[in-house]
Amino acid sequence: MSDEQMTTESQDSPQTEQNSGSVLGSSTVGDNQNWKDTLPDELKNDPTLENYKDVESLAKTVVHQQKMMGNRIPMPKNDEEKAELYSKLGRPDEPDKYDLAIPDSHKQHFHDTALNNFKNVAHQIGLNNDQVNALIDYQVKELDAQQNLVNAGSTNQKEEVEAGLKKEWGYDFDKNLKAAQRAMQVYADDELMDLMNTEVGNNPAVIKLFARLGKDVTEDMAQNTQNNSLQVSPLDAKQEIQQIMADTSHPYFDASNPEHKNAVEHMRQLHEKAFGNS
Repeated sequence: MSDEQMTTESQDSPQTEQNSGSVLGSSTVGDNQNWKDTLPDELKNDPTLENYKDVESLAKTVVHQQKMMGNRIPMPKNDEEKAELYSKLGRPDEPDKYDLAIPDSHKQHFHDTALNNFKNVAHQIGLNNDQVNALIDYQVKELDAQQNLVNAGSTNQKEEVEAGLKKEWGYDFDKNLKAAQRAMQVYADDELMDLMNTEVGNNPAVIKLFARLGKDVTEDMAQNTQNNSLQVSPLDAKQEIQQIMADTSHPYFDASNPEHKNAVEHMRQLHEKAFGNS
C-alpha cells in the first residue's frame, strides 16, 4: 500500500476519541467538565446554581427543601380550607365542646350567657382549647387585680373614716361604734348587712345614724335579734305587744282556743325581742 493511500485512509478513518456515538464518547461528562454544562442555557446560567459544586450537593438541597415544605401549612384560600386548618390546629367541632378551666372561686363572675357568646366567638376565629383557657386565665388574673385594688382602696377609706370619727367622738369612739353595730344587728336585714360590707359601711353619715339608733339597743336585745325567729325590730315588737294586750279577744287570753299555745310562744318571743331575756 502506497504512502498516499495510507494517508488517505488515516484521514478518512474516524478516531475513537472523536466518536460521539460511542458508549464512552464525548457525550459523557468528563472529570474536568462542569456539571452545569449539560443543562440548557436558561438553567446553567441561572445564578441560583452558582453555590452548588456538583449534582450531589444540589440533590441534597432539593431533598431538604421538600421535607421542609412537607411540614409547612399552606395558607387557606376559602372558608372550607380555613375550617380544615382550624381543625388541624385543635379547634373543637362545635363551640360547646370547649372545656373551660374556670376556678371555683371565680365562677360567679362568668355567667352562662357571656360564656356561650365567648365560645361562639372563639370558635369562629379558630381558637383551640389551650388558647381559650389562656384567655380565661388572663381574665381571672385581671379580676384578682381589680379586687386587690378595690380592697386596697376600701382599706384606705376605712382608715380615713375611722381617723375622722375618732377625732370627732374622742373617747366615745369605741362606745358609739359598738352601739352602731348593735343597731345593725337589730334593724338590718341580710340585704342591708351585705350592703354594709361595701363602701356604704365606710360612710360616716351611715355610721353616725346607726350609732344614734344603737343608744337604745342593749346587748341582750341585739343577741335576741340574732337568735329570735321573729323578723321584727325591738320597737315593732313593743308595739305589737301593746296591740295584743289591748285585744282581750286575742287567743293569748283564751286557754281553750286552739291557737292559745302558739299565741303564748309568740308573745314570749316578742318580749325577748323587745326587752331581752331579763
